[in-house]
Amino acid sequence: MDRLTPVVFSDAWGSHVSIASLQGRDIPSPEPESELWMGAHEGGPSGTDRPGNPDLAAVIAADAVKELGADCIDRFGPRLPFLLKVLAPGRAISIQAHPTAEQACSERARTSDAVYVDDWAKPELLLALAPFEVFVGMRSFDEVVDLARRLDVDRFTTIVEQASAAADPVHETLALVLATPAEHVDEFARSVVAACVRLESSGDDLGHAAAAIVGVAEEHPDDIGLVVLLLMHYRVLEPGEYVDVAAGVLHSYVRGLGIEVLANSDNVVRAGLTSKEVNVAELLRIVDPRAGGIAGRGRTVEPGLEVFDSASDRFVLYRVTPGRVLPGGRGPRIAFCLRGAVTLRSGSRVLDLGDAESAFLPAGEGAVALEGAGEVYVASVPPPSS
Repeated sequence: MDRLTPVVFSDAWGSHVSIASLQGRDIPSPEPESELWMGAHEGGPSGTDRPGNPDLAAVIAADAVKELGADCIDRFGPRLPFLLKVLAPGRAISIQAHPTAEQACSERARTSDAVYVDDWAKPELLLALAPFEVFVGMRSFDEVVDLARRLDVDRFTTIVEQASAAADPVHETLALVLATPAEHVDEFARSVVAACVRLESSGDDLGHAAAAIVGVAEEHPDDIGLVVLLLMHYRVLEPGEYVDVAAGVLHSYVRGLGIEVLANSDNVVRAGLTSKEVNVAELLRIVDPRAGGIAGRGRTVEPGLEVFDSASDRFVLYRVTPGRVLPGGRGPRIAFCLRGAVTLRSGSRVLDLGDAESAFLPAGEGAVALEGAGEVYVASVPPPSS
């Protein structure tokens, strides 16, 4: 077992309070803190307490079979297949979608690393620790038509009318919104926000979405992404609720605090609310208007053990009550103590974890008992399908 030193990322969209509070540091933090990474991703590998303090990526590279296990390597190669995060947006993150592995491979065969940098899909699961605002998945065209009627914004109404004859009118609506000439984007976005101000008092689902868009407009004025958000489902995940986001799902995480587990990939295409590149052509190639994030709550597997079901083959996330053995013992695991004081016990090895502390458990570690009192999460690889 290795105690991890997670990596804190500072991005403009991060929170000055959330991650610092979890770690018991002074608030507000000097810089906005967006993510806490626990894993072996090359862009921010966690430190370990092994002699010389190598990072986890170096530990795995030195002996992948020992650390990951032969089965994990056979399935995913010599990299830890998942990354565990605490995600803490204080303002809306870019609207984005991720490719399937097949889409990433085909594009890399054509353009090398110009668009994607690895051959993996990037499914992700977000579990709310506090109320978490998200836009995930796209509305049906009937909903979009009703939305256009209630907004009464001429340009948006015209776009919806033009899209109605397309084979996939929702996809066409998105394409036409993103094709708005640059000289008209400011006016279009402002007219949509003004209409949302009128609608936000309605109290229904559209009113809640409109209010959220008005809030995002304070942070991203005159951005075409404000119009794209209209086409997406808005919801607030309550603590304990999660959303499983597969390839092709358009999504934007707005504000909150959560645990995120995702495939160890950097493949992302953006559609707005960002200063980074917006690749419209590739976004339209990979987005699936019919794909929505699957929301749910943890499923009790046995007393003291919950699993958050995901369609991904790269990761599985559990919540574990102290007083039992940690799950996922055949492959590599990361155990994260969100709050409390717990002890991991494996044979003669003992490791104490407190608030926002984590550990890497290599393949073959065997049975690890969890003792103490705290809220503990474990990320691991799913068992092989039979």
